[in-house]
Order: sequence, then C-alpha cells, then structure tokens
Amino acid sequence: MVDLSAANAYLTHRVLHNEEWMTADDTTRQRALDNAETQLYRLFRRFQPDNRPIPEEAVFEQALWMLRMDETIRKTQQGVKSVSVGGLSISMDRVNSVSSEVIAILGRRVGRYAD
Repeated sequence: MVDLSAANAYLTHRVLHNEEWMTADDTTRQRALDNAETQLYRLFRRFQPDNRPIPEEAVFEQALWMLRMDETIRKTQQGVKSVSVGGLSISMDRVNSVSSEVIAILGRRVGRYAD
C-alpha cells in the first residue's frame, strides 16, 4: 500500500496543477492511490510488488490523473462517443487511461494501452 503522507508531500510540493488532490479528503486520496497502484501493476506486468515495485511517483501521478477524470471522461471509457441534450451536442474523443507522466516515469511499453 502506498503511503498517503508521501503522496501528500509529493503532490503538494512537486506538482503545479494539483487542485483535484488538494480538494479531496484523505479517504478519497487513499482510495485513488490504492486504485492507481492496482491499475499500474495490471498494465505494467514487468513490475511486481515484492521484487520490482512500481516507483511511488508513478502511483502518485496516476492517482492524480484518476481524480481529474470527470463524468464525461468516464463515459468515454465506457464507449460513449457523443451526448445530445436539447439541441446541444458534444462529441468526445477517447482519453488515455494512463497519465503521460506515468509513461515518462515507467517508459513506454511495446504495443498499445487499452482504454
């Protein structure tokens, strides 16, 4: 399990646009960290918790990325391409499920990231 106090220090002092982290309560922050860690271990199989752990910074960045996802982004991950209400229509592109900061930290895998 990733340490919440280490995440707080990193995201408070090393990340400029951290509003989503700063406004979340500690329970939500810990859930985001736990979820991010699980997600990254599933995607980056070369890392293992016991012998080759994912760098904490990658987990911190992914947790912030997950907190930034609003309802619209979550809908695109479920396959929604557009929404129309009363003559107003919004088209949406897919959004990467992994933060570009995480890719920079861990390195790009061969292949494609599934969304």
